[in-house]
Amino acid sequence: MGKKSPRHGDAAGVPDLWPAAIYHPATFRDLEARLRERLAARVRRGEISERQLARRTGYTQPHVHNVLKGARGFRAGLADALLESLHMSVWDLLGDRPTVEGQAAAPLWAGLVGPRHRFPNGTQLAGERLFPDSFLARFGHPVLMRLAAEEDGMIPLVEPGDLVLVDRGEKARSQPVFEGVYALALGGQGAVCRCLVVGSALVLVADNGRRAYHLPDHVPLERRDLLEVVRGRVVWTSRDLE
Repeated sequence: MGKKSPRHGDAAGVPDLWPAAIYHPATFRDLEARLRERLAARVRRGEISERQLARRTGYTQPHVHNVLKGARGFRAGLADALLESLHMSVWDLLGDRPTVEGQAAAPLWAGLVGPRHRFPNGTQLAGERLFPDSFLARFGHPVLMRLAAEEDGMIPLVEPGDLVLVDRGEKARSQPVFEGVYALALGGQGAVCRCLVVGSALVLVADNGRRAYHLPDHVPLERRDLLEVVRGRVVWTSRDLE
């Protein structure tokens, strides 16, 4: 059985503790109500419209309207589509979660980050890991993701198959710095690299010049939301040692 090696930058030395069973009293009705509240609040603030939600999810605007007003319930397909379109997960709807002796759980999103893999959307979870709660509190909506075997762009700093903790806070995503490492969604697929906004483009750079898969040198932002591309900053990594 392999050991886990905590690594990477300011997160070095943080122990990687394997899943613990954490009970949460939320019911399906609670989650449904919280999703409706969050969506309605975003619509009221003008962050998104019912028409945009309908277009993103493939449902009609009247259907979305009735769901937000509580006249209709959430079907699983619509709920998943809404969560994915807003880059949320069921974990985000749980709110405050119980901690264990000063520790807090970070969800592990199902799926892989890398070429030929659809970027994880958080609608399905593959478990959770415990971290010191003071560490997780430094980040916005932190989640764990697993890199695909093909994702070799940041070798040797980040290796294929590594488990990475990603800061999904808006500040981290909207103000990328070249010293950081970021998880990106490029054409629906994932990538991990350095990036920086230069003019109206996001410039991308990988540490591994011999990477197996092509990485564009930039992404035009004239018609794209930066947050749609930059999904988070990698703040911690861990890997199996054989």
